[in-house]
Amino acid sequence: MRTCPCPKCGTLKTKLAPRNRMADRLLGTLTIYPFRCQLCAHLFTTFLGKLKTNPRRNYDRVSVQYPAQVRPIRDPSQRVVVEGTLSNLSLRGCRLRTTQRIPMGCQVMLEFHPAEYDDPIMVDGAIVRSRCAEGIGLRFSSLLRSEERRLSRLLALRLPDQTL
Repeated sequence: MRTCPCPKCGTLKTKLAPRNRMADRLLGTLTIYPFRCQLCAHLFTTFLGKLKTNPRRNYDRVSVQYPAQVRPIRDPSQRVVVEGTLSNLSLRGCRLRTTQRIPMGCQVMLEFHPAEYDDPIMVDGAIVRSRCAEGIGLRFSSLLRSEERRLSRLLALRLPDQTL
């Protein structure tokens, strides 16, 4: 199988991106598809020469088991803390297993502690995008560049190289 390296960072950890724009759909008829780098978030197009189905997500998720804490951004006292365990993770979001309820659309801060690092990774802003009995889904909206690099290095260890 042929792989599609990222032209920005050179990694083979790329993924076929959803074709949402009209230009992407038109190029898809010529088997030119958008790809998203899973580590640096670069979006690029490439010719595949064969038809592919339209994927649902931009980023692959990896299974993890990291302790985590979530705090609502609008809580000035910083006393409200929801504890749980990250069950999957990507460059732009995660799923947190917790028994505590957080409303949809709530803006939160996330702190999780990967076993690979001594210090926790801090996400300054995340939005609750989904809820279920087992927990919540978060989409990252604000992340310091240094924390994004640490998260990218962590994902580089866990994401497989993609093949087409």
